[in-house]
Amino acid sequence: MNLTIKALTLILATTLPALAAEDQIHETRPAQAGGELVVDVDFGSISVTPGNGDKVTVDAQRKVEGVSEERAKQYLADAPIKVTTDGNKVIVRERRQHSLGGLFSWLGSIRTEAHFNVRVPANFRLDLDTAGGSISASGTTGTVKADTSGGKLAFEKIHGDIKADTSGGAITAKSCEGNIDLDTSGGHIEVTDSRGQLKADTSGGRVTVVNFAGDTKVESNGGKLRLANIGGKLNAETSGGAIEAILPSPVVGDVNLDTSAGSVTVMVPPNAGLTIDAETGSGHVQSDLPMSDVHSDNGSLKATVNGGGKRLVLRSGAGSIRIVAADHQTAQN
Repeated sequence: MNLTIKALTLILATTLPALAAEDQIHETRPAQAGGELVVDVDFGSISVTPGNGDKVTVDAQRKVEGVSEERAKQYLADAPIKVTTDGNKVIVRERRQHSLGGLFSWLGSIRTEAHFNVRVPANFRLDLDTAGGSISASGTTGTVKADTSGGKLAFEKIHGDIKADTSGGAITAKSCEGNIDLDTSGGHIEVTDSRGQLKADTSGGRVTVVNFAGDTKVESNGGKLRLANIGGKLNAETSGGAIEAILPSPVVGDVNLDTSAGSVTVMVPPNAGLTIDAETGSGHVQSDLPMSDVHSDNGSLKATVNGGGKRLVLRSGAGSIRIVAADHQTAQN
């Protein structure tokens, strides 16, 4: 009998339609190049791409499940999607005001899903904020601000400063140009084929930076760092992972690599002029490069390569340090 009840329950759960409410909008607003888009929403993903002509086009869809159809419709009605303009600024907003009791009445029952797809003039500033969802932007010129409480962030071919923050997701930036500031509390960061100035910080993931022209600062509280062809000063620190770095030819700026609990491996162009200062608390320091002015002790090495030059400072609290020669082709890979 119990098996029959369980089987019937499973059939009903998989065949009966889920109670839900949906809404959607398609709206267009005139806009000139050099304007600004603001998206400020309670939940859902945000995607911004360049459109055609002097206008902003907003396509949005929302769905609510897990409660009665009446309550789902009420949830959407409490915070309608509004598209407004203020001069050359277009604002897309969907925010509800909850009393504490009203908020708790929804918790544990409601499931929400939303997508906000916006097309803007190519030269347009972006200010994007969602309380729960991913954010992506590509192909625009102008500053980008992006903030989500729970989702990944992705940027491609952005020409302008980027300030991005997520409390729980990965961040990627590809072929971007500007001052790039990326922060995640729970995901990896990957930046490739970009230029400007980079600051990347994660509390719980790896960081990969490949082919970046400009000063770079990288921090991770618990992940591996992989850094290749950084055309500027490089400062990288991790509390819980190894560091692998491939220096460009020529080496453009000073390099500082520090890990509290991992190894450090640096590939160096054979013709690079460097002043090496390497030290580990538990391990050994090894260099395959021809060196002069060598001062070596247990776990430390100070020396010059090719007459000295840019500073290469390496620190490991609990791992070995290795400096190896790499040809230009290796650096490109």
